[in-house]
Amino acid sequence: MARRRKIVTAGELVYDVIFTMPTPKMERSKLKAVKQISSEAMAQWNCKSAARELELRIASAFNYSDLVVTVTFDDEHLPETQEQAKKCLQIFFRHLRKHRKARNQELVYIYVPEGLHGDRRRHFHIFLNSTGEDLEIIKSLWIWGTQIDLSYVGDKGYEGWATYLSKERREAPLNGKKMFITSKNCPRPKIEYQIVDDGASIEAPPGAVDIVDSANRNEYASYRYLKYRMPSKVNKVSFFSGLKLPLTVGNDERKKRASLRKRGKKNIITKE
Repeated sequence: MARRRKIVTAGELVYDVIFTMPTPKMERSKLKAVKQISSEAMAQWNCKSAARELELRIASAFNYSDLVVTVTFDDEHLPETQEQAKKCLQIFFRHLRKHRKARNQELVYIYVPEGLHGDRRRHFHIFLNSTGEDLEIIKSLWIWGTQIDLSYVGDKGYEGWATYLSKERREAPLNGKKMFITSKNCPRPKIEYQIVDDGASIEAPPGAVDIVDSANRNEYASYRYLKYRMPSKVNKVSFFSGLKLPLTVGNDERKKRASLRKRGKKNIITKE
C-alpha cells in the first residue's frame, strides 16, 4: 500500500509527516479507514497555518543567535496610518542596508507590524540577521522613538515567536493584508514529496531537539508526524548585555537624531 511523505526543511527546523494515501482502487471499507487517517495527518500539518507559515520563514532565515528588534514610535513621530509607519521602517532598512553593504555584510529581515493591542501604539517586531556590531547602529538609525527592545530568536524559539506575533491576526481580520513582510533575499523553506513503501517509517535523527512526535493508526492505515530542530554550531554572540531591557536614548543621542532629521530626510513622517 503506497504511502506519502512530506518533508519541510526550514534552516534548523524540520517537519516530517508520512501517511497512507487513499487510492481509487481500494475497497470501500478500506477507503473509509484510509481517508480518516490521511485527514488526521493533514489536520496535524494544517493546524494554526498562519503561525506555522511565519515559523517556517523565521527558521529558514535565522538561527537562535539572531536578533528580534521591537521599534516603537514616540508621541512626536507617531504616524497616523500604517502606510506612513512602513515608510519610516523602509528608511531605517535603507540606511541599515547601506551600513552593512559598506562592510560586505548582508541584511536579511522579516517584520511584523502591530498596533491593535495594549495602548494601540504602532510598532514593528523585526527579525534581523546578527553581525555582532548591531546595537549602536540600530540605536542611531531608529530616529522615530526612544525605546528599542532587543532579544534573541532563541529566547522564545521559532514557534514561540510565531505564535506570539500572530496574536493580532487571531483577534482581528487583516482585510487581505500580509501578517508579515520579508526582505527579497529572505530564504524560504525547502519542501520535498516522496512516495514510499508501506513499511517505511520516519525517526528524528541523532542530535535532534525540541521533538514533537504524533502518530495514529487503524486496521488499514497509519500516519506519523514529526517536528524537530537540528541545532547549528553557531554560538550566541555575547556583545549585548541585558537584551530584554529597553534601550533608552540620552541627550547626546537625541541631539544626534535631531540633526539627522534636519539633514534632508524629507520623507520621514512626523506628526503635525
